[in-house]
Amino acid sequence: MVLEKDSSVLGYPGEISKSLDADHHGVCKYSDRDDPNYVSVRNVLKSIVSKILATNNAGSSLPRQRRGSQDLRTLLAIEDMPNIDYIYFRDQWMPETNEWILTDPVFEAWVSDHTLDEQTRVRLLWLSGGAAAGKSVMSSFLINHLTELGRSCQYFFIRFNNSRRRNTSYVLRALAYQIGLAVPEILQNIVELSEEGVNFENSSSRVIWERLYSEIILVHKQSKPYYWIIDGLDESDDSKAILRIFSQFPFTATPIRILLVSRRTTDISAGFYNLPASLSPAAISIEGHSEDLLHYVEKELRPDVGNQDFRESTKTKLVDRAQNNFLVSILPVSIDLY
Repeated sequence: MVLEKDSSVLGYPGEISKSLDADHHGVCKYSDRDDPNYVSVRNVLKSIVSKILATNNAGSSLPRQRRGSQDLRTLLAIEDMPNIDYIYFRDQWMPETNEWILTDPVFEAWVSDHTLDEQTRVRLLWLSGGAAAGKSVMSSFLINHLTELGRSCQYFFIRFNNSRRRNTSYVLRALAYQIGLAVPEILQNIVELSEEGVNFENSSSRVIWERLYSEIILVHKQSKPYYWIIDGLDESDDSKAILRIFSQFPFTATPIRILLVSRRTTDISAGFYNLPASLSPAAISIEGHSEDLLHYVEKELRPDVGNQDFRESTKTKLVDRAQNNFLVSILPVSIDLY
């Protein structure tokens, strides 16, 4: 540790502090684009620029838009910026991993922005996997992928250790906040609700859905879909409530793609298989795709220890023992090598 953490934290709201594996001489020098330090710094800078672009148009409209985004955040009682968790999990991503899902036929059908008819405007995909199987890292990978494609992507990472962030109402408000930042007309329509004295912070998820989505967001027409990614559905206060809201999805003027990411629980499984056919529900399991774990172990194994046969044998044993659990694989990497 070259610097104590307190010496590198400024104390700004929403500030993100992350250590880099480097000293003063090498902290700004990267070996290549796959260097973990480079990836971490790039992702933070990209997030900052994305936030600026989302709320900033050239010209005299800037002060008005800033006020609008601030009013929107206050009205919806958004305390944490939605990208904090995204940046954290994106920093855990390792290049060349997660790419298998991009060629999965089920995912390809979900991500397509082609809508056949009015009855297939909403598509829901469930990505499931066991604990520590890399689901949240996969979510961050897909958010980044969709953003790079220029798609309108809104997301939320539900966290069990944060009572506010596992509340269904807050999930819906956070998604609405991001949509408002992306679409000025929707932002204005939501902010105008403040004149009615609506207290969204204490409103039920049903009221949030009716006032923000049914009356404003879903009736605003756009040619390209919204992509909503909700990670950690199993950690929410009421996963059945979220599924129930989506199961009663009304007509939407803009196509919607919904990705739910979670462990496979009894409640979620039952709720998913009861979803109406109009949502085109489909599922992908992250289990059985050991290539990501294999790549992770390959990167962690030191090339200067043992011969090639020893490293291959160790790699195979670690992947087999981990059983798709990235956390389990971390400790044996050092134990088996020494």
